[in-house]
Amino acid sequence: MRFRFCWDVDCPDWLLAEIATLSKLSSVKLRLLAGSVTKSIYEASLNYDVVTKLANDAKWSEDGAQAAVAAVRWVLKSAAGAAVTPSVLDSELQQLGLPKEHAAALTRVYGDHLPRLTQHLHQTSLKEGGEVQWQCRVAGVGVGADMEPVVELGLEQEGCSTKVVLTPTQLHALVHELNEARQLMDAVH
Repeated sequence: MRFRFCWDVDCPDWLLAEIATLSKLSSVKLRLLAGSVTKSIYEASLNYDVVTKLANDAKWSEDGAQAAVAAVRWVLKSAAGAAVTPSVLDSELQQLGLPKEHAAALTRVYGDHLPRLTQHLHQTSLKEGGEVQWQCRVAGVGVGADMEPVVELGLEQEGCSTKVVLTPTQLHALVHELNEARQLMDAVH
């Protein structure tokens, strides 16, 4: 089944497991967790005291608390990025097994913060986030007595840089997947 907040693809398995974990909180506490996580998305500072208290109430381990925070963050950012309405998000979360009250709590936080989430995503995306510098270099890597060609792709934006090294097979797969992604995006818009 495809979900709008998952960018019209199936929900990841890890998220399904976390949705069951989120049900261990009361809907009021889930709303507090979601509010804290939402603010951390655009203010870049998570209130760990709130998370720790809620994790203790739900008897989560530290890893469980981190996974719950990651799940809530992923749902909120993905839904905002995919321009999902609160009512659609509510329906889809219920389809995934989140109780109605819990889905309503998460959706309410999402709806209340949607303008700021959207603004933050626009400001931090590659398209809107400033000048992007690309570098590409073909190199050779010694494997035994042979030289294997590799491609080094570099991306730099606002002082942050990322480098990826790809074999020819990986490069062809990446180009193919990017073309498929472009086709999907064109079909949506």
